[in-house]
Amino acid sequence: MDEVESMSEFPKAGPVSVIVEWGYDLHEIVLSKKNWSLILRGNPLRIRSRGYYEGADQWEYWNFAGGLDGALLVEYGEDGAVGFEGHLKDAFVKATG
Repeated sequence: MDEVESMSEFPKAGPVSVIVEWGYDLHEIVLSKKNWSLILRGNPLRIRSRGYYEGADQWEYWNFAGGLDGALLVEYGEDGAVGFEGHLKDAFVKATG
């Protein structure tokens, strides 16, 4: 994961990519400047994005709550299976803008 930073050095402005790992795959969402700002302020946010798992196209649901120290839950598929459950500070973040 080139140019990926831990949350100890998170970008203060968006847009950013948030990256988590489950299974053998990395899963990434690009957040707009507006959405990253909402997350930094601690606002809860749920975003649906396209993802891939084991070669199949799927919906992923990224749930942010409580700012940088808050929860991050990534669900996927029609049944809402949990791919990643932890904190935003456990994810990798890189500036994309």
